[in-house]
Amino acid sequence: MKLGPVTIRNRIVFTGHDSLLQNSDGTISEAYIAYQVARAKGGAGVQMLAAAGIDAYSATAVGQLRIDHDDVIPGLKRIAEAVRAHGGRLFAQLLQPGREVYGSEDGTLPLTFSASATPSERFRVHPREMSAAMIAKVIADYAAAADRALRAGMDGVEIVANQGNLPAQFLAAAINKRDDAFGGQLANRMRFLLEASRAVREVVGNRIAFGVRISASDMDIGVTEEESMAVCRALDSENLVDYLSIVLGTPATRGGSYHIVAPMNERPGYVGSYAQRIKQAVKAPVIATGRFNTPHAAEAALMAGEADAFGMTRALICDPDLGRKIAEGRPDDVRACIGCVQACIGHYQKHAPVSCIQFPETGRETTLARYERAAAPRKILVAGGGPAGMKAAAIAASRGHSVLLCEAAPQLGGQALLAQRLPTRAEFGGIVTNLQHEVYAAGVEVRLKTLVNRALVEKERPDAIIIATGGVTAMPDPDNFSDIPIVSVDEVLRGGAKIGKRVVVADRQSDWVGIGVAEKLAAEGHHVRLVCAGVQAGEFIPVYLRDSGAARLFEAGVEVTTYARLFGAEQGVVYFEHVVAHKPIVFENVDTLVVCFGERANRTLEDDLEGFDIETHIIGDSLAPRTAEEAVLDGLKVGRVV
Repeated sequence: MKLGPVTIRNRIVFTGHDSLLQNSDGTISEAYIAYQVARAKGGAGVQMLAAAGIDAYSATAVGQLRIDHDDVIPGLKRIAEAVRAHGGRLFAQLLQPGREVYGSEDGTLPLTFSASATPSERFRVHPREMSAAMIAKVIADYAAAADRALRAGMDGVEIVANQGNLPAQFLAAAINKRDDAFGGQLANRMRFLLEASRAVREVVGNRIAFGVRISASDMDIGVTEEESMAVCRALDSENLVDYLSIVLGTPATRGGSYHIVAPMNERPGYVGSYAQRIKQAVKAPVIATGRFNTPHAAEAALMAGEADAFGMTRALICDPDLGRKIAEGRPDDVRACIGCVQACIGHYQKHAPVSCIQFPETGRETTLARYERAAAPRKILVAGGGPAGMKAAAIAASRGHSVLLCEAAPQLGGQALLAQRLPTRAEFGGIVTNLQHEVYAAGVEVRLKTLVNRALVEKERPDAIIIATGGVTAMPDPDNFSDIPIVSVDEVLRGGAKIGKRVVVADRQSDWVGIGVAEKLAAEGHHVRLVCAGVQAGEFIPVYLRDSGAARLFEAGVEVTTYARLFGAEQGVVYFEHVVAHKPIVFENVDTLVVCFGERANRTLEDDLEGFDIETHIIGDSLAPRTAEEAVLDGLKVGRVV
């Protein structure tokens, strides 16, 4: 399809997102080039760079990509040429975030500017209202940045007007309280974005593509559907844009931020209906982004007329070769994103480079993604068919080794098979489907219902063994508990456990599990109190999962207590201790205590092989209980060197 003067090879869009792979000064790095090139090789239709700051006040955080001076042009030129060498097209994003700035180099609160001095609810940012002179300068800065993109050889540019950035702050009546030509009536509030767009169009002409990325709705306080629709129509009526890129949400509120990178509890492609209403009102092509995690979801939306192209960013983070696999007629080989948000936006929120729990090669293109065929094929025995064992087996076999994977259970998957039973987490089971496909595609021999012990190792005589037997459920010390039913989370998820009417869930982990079990029991009619050792339920999971989980707990009527460690229980009374005050917290009339204590490493096979002369690698939870992300990463690391 065509976006203005630019022809793209398909309708798959790798939309702008911050990978934290750029240099610390906001310039293009070799790691970032490799990251983008991998998607170009993999068949993406068009790729957007991370949002690049257009002036000194445009860095949302330290290391923001920059396009505010000519020194950045050589790096931009290198990455554009590298992407085009593999048939891709690369666009630059032009960013002025206004009040949505979250950090500074010295740790002080940043000085920010906005349409009005309206604070941001989520980050408590108090901006300074922009003067008329500053507005004019910023509009000129958009044009200057577009000129740099043009000189750098970009195929297109887009103004980042979505998700609470400066143009959206002017547009939203809830934020813009001005009484001059840029405030008041809707026609005035959209003036800033229209003038910036005119300035950019004047610079780029029809030589490269120009688009605007905008939220169809902030889904909370901020831009409404009516406001977004009005500006889309205005941009289109003047023929200012070659396309409109439609998303949802805003970082300014917790209710809105959740939609920026929606987790698996939102249906795939749910932004499509919002994009379709805009598509029906404009002539320009529309790109829709929001949970198009599989080619099937995007194709269905295309056939329904919801949009013309689809942002499949997380899908391409999970499988860089998605476009090529579809073009080759291999859709079943696509590694489907499961919407866990753990290593993509989750890494960004921890100030770490992007990756994927299913495909840890992402973000590590210059390091762990490189592995060669084994010089001398060996026989490798993998004990355990959870995520760690499956990844290790698949990688080792792809390098030419003869790999035997043994799993004691009747199916592969390990703890992921239980995790998918949590409410709203069914899609997590996709990690099993995807890794299992890779195991069989690599030619691994799989034996189910086969427990690996010393006798089996002696019989098979492998050259090396990889122990990936996972963990076993951790339970509290029984000495402080009497006359009360205690049930593990595993028993709850497997079904069949007798649960009384009034339940206390003791959550030592403060992760997905406590929230999910509490939600499940409440839905089944129990009165549930979730008691967490952390400062909040879900403290250690990605922000958007935590916030959406908090909303569901509230709606389900689950009572939440925090800062509490389990101490003991007797005859319907459960005792906790405040983790800071060291004072008792007591709950009475409890029928069942459900404990979420995580796991401890399963060292049975390790101990059984003590003194056995064989090369041994221990990975995943059998090394130390962590999450699926670390398990799969362990599997990659050992599979590429064994």
